[in-house]
Amino acid sequence: MDMPRFALVGMGGFARTYHSYMRKLAAAGLGRQVGQVAIAADRENFGAEVEALAQQGIPIYASLRQMLAQAREEIDVVCLPLGIPLHRPMTIAALEAGCHVVVEKPAAGSVQDVDAMLAARDRTGRLCAVGFQHLYQREIQQLKRRIVAGEFGRIQRIKGYGCWPRQPSYYRRNAWAGRLAMGDTWVLDSPHHNALGHAVNLMCYLGSAQPAAAVHPVSIQAELYRANQIESADTAVLRVQTAEGVQLFFAVSHCTDRTIDPVFAIEAEHAAIELTYDGEVNVVWADGRREKHSVVEEDAVGVFEDIAAVLCGTRQTLACPLDLTRAQVVCTCGSFEASDIHQLPEHLCVPDSDTGLIVVSGMTETVQEAFERAALFSELGVSWARAGAEVALTGYDYFPSLRPRLRGQS
Repeated sequence: MDMPRFALVGMGGFARTYHSYMRKLAAAGLGRQVGQVAIAADRENFGAEVEALAQQGIPIYASLRQMLAQAREEIDVVCLPLGIPLHRPMTIAALEAGCHVVVEKPAAGSVQDVDAMLAARDRTGRLCAVGFQHLYQREIQQLKRRIVAGEFGRIQRIKGYGCWPRQPSYYRRNAWAGRLAMGDTWVLDSPHHNALGHAVNLMCYLGSAQPAAAVHPVSIQAELYRANQIESADTAVLRVQTAEGVQLFFAVSHCTDRTIDPVFAIEAEHAAIELTYDGEVNVVWADGRREKHSVVEEDAVGVFEDIAAVLCGTRQTLACPLDLTRAQVVCTCGSFEASDIHQLPEHLCVPDSDTGLIVVSGMTETVQEAFERAALFSELGVSWARAGAEVALTGYDYFPSLRPRLRGQS
């Protein structure tokens, strides 16, 4: 293939980032845009941008259905920077039309949706990449190769945490934000399945010592909480046991008084590895040796460049194919099976007078302590914490399977 032909769906939200990816790819001569879906609201809200695309000779379509009906044979890759409820239907539609797909993270709102997407991918023989940005970083890929080679010895535990405050406007930005479901489609929007789904997916990926593979979760303990007036959780802590014998731990909240980008600690037989959200790697060996690997921005490879390279034959496999994201979705589904969503005490939830941001007193320190001790909030003795169940995830393929009361959730 000389130059892959890309079509994008959407203009607002994260689609704006995808358009920047497309411009970068085109400038490098690695791909070109041949189609754009812009619904009526997009044409109204982004009229100038839509007109600019049309003036470049890029056909504008009113829907994915229309674009695939009229031009599917002229499109190699359909890019879907859309809300979680649309991931399954639009990915399957594009695959069945004979196109490859790039879909934004998380892959879908439930494990059965991911499995349906995987079945469509395998049935059509097309590629499906997911926009989990960490897996496209060269530093992450190099660390994975060292883990696969056994350089650090057996990985025993990977833990991480993040504090990303979010204002009420974050939950008003679309119809599904902060929701468990939209109609008949599960969303499970939450910090560990959306804003910091990257973090959980990264731990699942690095926890496996097999190339191009993620861990297989076998059980999970989790606690879910909310301070905001939403349906889902804005604070979570989870501990996952895996078939590989690697424990995963993650604590996160949108209700902290500080922004702290995720930090990860990998505990291995021969070394302790600290990994920053940007991809910087610090290794402390058991014998006291230290090494540091900084991020080189010029070496960054984006999701568009990655799939273009595979289609052109200069790369054999995708950095983040759909199957590498299933474990993260299983962890999310498992967390909602393991825990109710507990409302945090009102007297601890203090809204900012200017922004409305709800800060839970002591939450930043609680998240950090949970990370340091790899302990659930209830194990820290926090007054508001409520222990969740430990649920088995072996063979888990449908949400919800373990908690009948969730089946009626709307």
